[in-house]
Amino acid sequence: MTAERCLECGETAVEERVAPFVVERGGKTATIQDRRMVCSACGNVSYRGAQVSAHELAVAEAVREMDGLLSARELAAIRDKYRLKQTDMEQMLSTGPKTWTRWERGKVPQSKAADRFIRAIAGDPYLARRLMRAAGVVNAEAEAMFAEIERDARRVAEAMVRAELRQQGFLDDERVGRIATAKAFEAVHGGMEAKAA
Repeated sequence: MTAERCLECGETAVEERVAPFVVERGGKTATIQDRRMVCSACGNVSYRGAQVSAHELAVAEAVREMDGLLSARELAAIRDKYRLKQTDMEQMLSTGPKTWTRWERGKVPQSKAADRFIRAIAGDPYLARRLMRAAGVVNAEAEAMFAEIERDARRVAEAMVRAELRQQGFLDDERVGRIATAKAFEAVHGGMEAKAA
C-alpha cells in the first residue's frame, strides 16, 4: 500500500493501521480495535471514508455496553413492535429531528434517562399508545397494532376470569366471564386511557 501525505506535517508517511482505542465513560473504559490512518513521522491520527463511520459505530456500541443501554437493534425492534416510525418516536420522546434515527443507526448512544423511558414504553403498550396520542402522532398502523394488543389482552383476561369462576364453583357462564373481564379491564386500562385523553 502506498503511503499518503500527512495533512499535519506534510510527510509521505501516512499508512492505515489497526490499533487499540480506549473509550472512557463515567469512570469505565472499554477497548475497541480501531482502523485509522497514522503518520509514522509525526504520529498524527486521522480517519478517512468508511473508517469514520466504523469508528463512530464501535465507540457508540462500547458506550452502550458500558452503560447497559439498549442496542441499536433493540431500539428498532421496540419501534417495529408497535409499528411506529422513527419520527413518531422522536415526537413521543420530545427529541430533536433525526435523534431516534441516529440512535437506531447505532452512531449515537441514547442517554440513560431516555433508555429507561424507552424500556418502559417497550414493556407497556398502553403507555406507548398514550404517549403517541399525547404527542399528536397519527399512525393508523400503530393504532391497529395497539387495538390487536388490547384484544389479545382482553382474551387472556377473560380466560383467566372464567377459569377462576369455574374453580370457585360458579357455572361456566360465558356472559358472566365477559362482563367481569370487561369491568376489570376497564378499571385497569380504561381509566388510564380516559386520563390521557
